[in-house]
Amino acid sequence: MKVLIVDDNESVTEVVKDFFELDNIECISVNNGREGLTEIQNNNYDLILLDIAIPEYSGLDILNELKRQCIENKNIVIFTASVFKDEDAEKFLEIGVKEVCLKPISLEKLEAIKQEYLRK
Repeated sequence: MKVLIVDDNESVTEVVKDFFELDNIECISVNNGREGLTEIQNNNYDLILLDIAIPEYSGLDILNELKRQCIENKNIVIFTASVFKDEDAEKFLEIGVKEVCLKPISLEKLEAIKQEYLRK
C-alpha cells in the first residue's frame, strides 16, 4: 500500500504520515502543489490525500490538470480547512474525487479512510 499526502502544512503531513506508517503503509508527503502533481503523474498511489488551499499551485490546480486524465481510477480524497458549498463538493465528486473531508480531521476519520481505500 502506498499513500501520498499533498498539503503545504508540514505539521499536518507529518501527523498523517505517522498515522499510516504505524500500520506499515508507505507514505510520501509533499508540501508543494507542483511537486504533488508530478508525484501523482509519475507514481502509482493507492490513496492520495489532497489539500485544496496550497499557495502558488493549489489542489484545485492539480485537479484541473488531472481532469484531462482519468482520475476516477485514483483514490483522491480532498482534505481541507476551506469551507465548501455542497455544489462545490459535488463538482469535485463529478470529476472523480472520492470524498471531501474538512480539517481538522480526526483519527477516527483517518481510520475510516484507510479502511475504505486501503483494504488489504
